[in-house]
Amino acid sequence: MDYLSEVTDGFEFLIAFLSLIGFIGILVGFAILFIGGRFNRGAAIKVIIVSMIMVGITGMYTGIKYFRIGI
Repeated sequence: MDYLSEVTDGFEFLIAFLSLIGFIGILVGFAILFIGGRFNRGAAIKVIIVSMIMVGITGMYTGIKYFRIGI
C-alpha cells in the first residue's frame, strides 16, 4: 500500500470512530438528563449538543457501517 491509501484509511477510521462516539454521547447525555439530578442538567445538555454536532458532521450510521455493528 502506498502512503496516500493509508492516510485515507486513517481518516475513514477517524470519521467512523467519531460517529460512534457522537452516537454514544447522545445516549449517555439523555440518560444523564433523565436520571441525573438538577445539577447534572447543564452538563447533559452540553454533551447532547456536542454529540449532535459530531453526528451531524460525520453521519449517523457511518460508524455502525464501518465497524459492522448489527442493530
